[in-house]
Amino acid sequence: MIRINLLPVRAAKKKESIRFQLTVAGLVTFLVVAVSMAAYMVVRSEAAGLKEQIASGQQELEQLQKKIGELSKIKEQKRVVEEKLRIISELEANKTGPVKLFQRVSGAMPDKAWIKSLREDGMVITIEGFASDDEIIADAMRGLERVGLSTVELDVAQRVVEKETGVEVVSFVIRAERKAPSKPQEKK
Repeated sequence: MIRINLLPVRAAKKKESIRFQLTVAGLVTFLVVAVSMAAYMVVRSEAAGLKEQIASGQQELEQLQKKIGELSKIKEQKRVVEEKLRIISELEANKTGPVKLFQRVSGAMPDKAWIKSLREDGMVITIEGFASDDEIIADAMRGLERVGLSTVELDVAQRVVEKETGVEVVSFVIRAERKAPSKPQEKK
């Protein structure tokens, strides 16, 4: 019988099996490395995109903070301007106040009463003048109450002789309080 040596075939098959296993292991390793590299590149690009979004978000935040700063400056300027306008309107009201007060007081005086002086000290008004008699002074006091003055009181009333004409008149001093002007409600 012929003896066939199968050892070299088995060794060749074993070598071929090892070669195939090494090739498969190399391909699997290559595929794992390639997939890992691809995943790394995807994650890296996503991270770069997120960094760009963060940077643009921070830029936008800085711009908005600048705008908020400008807006708060504008609000402060608006408040200052409104305060100035309020002061101006108050000054304008006070500018015409004495004229209106004198007009009201002179309108309240009867025909035979004359105003010598009119002083205003805060809310207290002092009126000095002359009248032909005591009844005219009483009419003047009632007239002052009608035009909106409160606490009208007669301080002094005395008979004097007018130097220029020599006519006897009653010199008087009346004190009254002006009612506080009602302040307009501020819009909030």
